[in-house]
Amino acid sequence: MERFDSSDPSKQEFSLYQEYSLTNPGKKVILDSAMKAERFENLRLRGFLFWKNMESLRDYFDRHASSWDEMLKYEERTSQVSEVMKWFELAEGDSVLDVGTGTGILLPRIRQTIGPKGMLIGFDFSFKMIEKARHRECSGERILIHATVESLPFQSERFDQIICFSAFPHFPNKAKALFEMVRVLKSGGDLSIAHPKSVEELNQFHQHLGGPVAHDLLPHPERVRSLMMESGLFEIKIINQPGKFLAQGRKI
Repeated sequence: MERFDSSDPSKQEFSLYQEYSLTNPGKKVILDSAMKAERFENLRLRGFLFWKNMESLRDYFDRHASSWDEMLKYEERTSQVSEVMKWFELAEGDSVLDVGTGTGILLPRIRQTIGPKGMLIGFDFSFKMIEKARHRECSGERILIHATVESLPFQSERFDQIICFSAFPHFPNKAKALFEMVRVLKSGGDLSIAHPKSVEELNQFHQHLGGPVAHDLLPHPERVRSLMMESGLFEIKIINQPGKFLAQGRKI
């Protein structure tokens, strides 16, 4: 079955036509050539700007992949990363998806927690980040994939736990990203969005960095809650305090 691609203008045009037809049964839809051309051009431009933004972000992370861990001083923050791992209720044998794995900073710790019977998959839209993650020492098997969160290459109900660590602000379409993550989450599974900074601290940090990430902001906690509810999550818990942001929800 063909997957609907919302970035494809021609499919968006069809979707608009289809939506009008369903909500106005019996009425004939007439669009003159000028209206069609204008609408198609507007949709094409929106799609172009979306992918242009994605490309600039991808270029940014590709350029900084080799020095990313040093830039964020992960080697000096091992105790902090270990503390972050305690936020997730992982169990031995879990199947875990690490969304926006970056250089794979969590991969060895996730693998150690879920043990040899667990399954671990990490993905990122930056090819250079994935290459860096491949070279990270990890005691067990893990699968690394070059993919985007808006179109996950997995069947539905696949993972027990989904972790989105230090990645959520970089998703242009956060609602679609959450819907995709929930789609591949098993019923009874948990989804965690986590950062070692509060909303205020993280947004200030991104603005300080400038460039393509300057406007990649973590939404207000109540907005995150709304997005998670709309995506089909329940039992939502959010913590926003200095040095910690954690939003967790369960798929029923």
